[in-house]
Amino acid sequence: MKTQQKHKTIGLRIIIAMSVISITITASLVALSNNTEEVQAYPFGCVTQACREASDRAAASEARAKELAAYANTLEGEVARLNAEITALEDEIARNQAVANDLSEQITLNTEKLNLQQVALAKMLVKMHFEEDPDPITLLAGSSSIGELAEKQSRQENVKNQVTTSAKNIRTLKEELEKQKESVDALIASTEISRNEAANKRNQQLALISKYENDSAAYKRDSEEARQTMQREIAIEIAKYNNGGVVGEGYNSYPWAHRCPQDNVGYIVVGGYVCQCTSYAGWKAQEYFGIYISSWGDAKSWGYSAQRQGYVVNDTPAPHTIAYSTAGIYGHVMWVESVNANGTINLTEYNNTLSSKSGLPGDFGARYNVNPHVYRYIHLDQRLW
Repeated sequence: MKTQQKHKTIGLRIIIAMSVISITITASLVALSNNTEEVQAYPFGCVTQACREASDRAAASEARAKELAAYANTLEGEVARLNAEITALEDEIARNQAVANDLSEQITLNTEKLNLQQVALAKMLVKMHFEEDPDPITLLAGSSSIGELAEKQSRQENVKNQVTTSAKNIRTLKEELEKQKESVDALIASTEISRNEAANKRNQQLALISKYENDSAAYKRDSEEARQTMQREIAIEIAKYNNGGVVGEGYNSYPWAHRCPQDNVGYIVVGGYVCQCTSYAGWKAQEYFGIYISSWGDAKSWGYSAQRQGYVVNDTPAPHTIAYSTAGIYGHVMWVESVNANGTINLTEYNNTLSSKSGLPGDFGARYNVNPHVYRYIHLDQRLW
């Protein structure tokens, strides 16, 4: 029994120890994962410090340009909203101004009415006091009876009261209209303030949009300059090991030629990145033989990759073969157009500044009477199996 208990205790300790080890390893892996920095991916052939620094600058500038463009797009939405708000406020101002104009007309009309009533009241009072004798004895003497006297006095009083009441009502109406107009004028002033504030905010947003767009364009230019620097470094590396022959004209069937020589390294096509030597050689393979090359790596590995696919690779040049060099950091591939009677070869290629038509990296070039012995050749029409 004691032995069994002892074994159980030892087993429990082992399980606990293994759990602790597992937790420790898991925590270490998590920490390692969290501390791992993202590695910058560089284009094939970008091996020098200058090239990689240019690649980093291009990536950072491009990201900043996109960020600023996004800010501008967001602000454009805000400007559209402010424009709608300004239009609504201007419509409200126009409506309130129309109401104020109507009130002004009503105030003018009632002022005229009040003036007429005041004139009528004044005339009546003058007539009562100067043209008629208000003395009751005189009125009585001129009346046929007490009833007629009372009627005359009542009539005079009624006329006086009517004129007075009418004038009072008109005055009250005018005062109310003036108060309403004051309220409408205050509303117009408040709305105009809101409109002006919205217009100021819109103008500020437009200024920011202009700033962000200008900054975005500047970062795009920086990105393009850095990318060109990077491509020059790559092309210089190629040119070191791929001089020879006579530079001349050649037929360029590359369907992405319109994108070159600026060389957008972010756009992948057959054989590799657009405007690169591998992309051009890959396109020629597809054009002549219907062979789609997508994952043969950088140029110096193409011979090995072709052999793994069963293609014949040797030192014998032939028309419509791919010439390749393993010299330099990542090599170079070219398309053999023809073989001359003296054994030299004629080539077309991309991204060799020594043959580039524009003298820029990432452009088409052609060389004639090239020494064939500095390259090896991939025969896409010959297979070992």
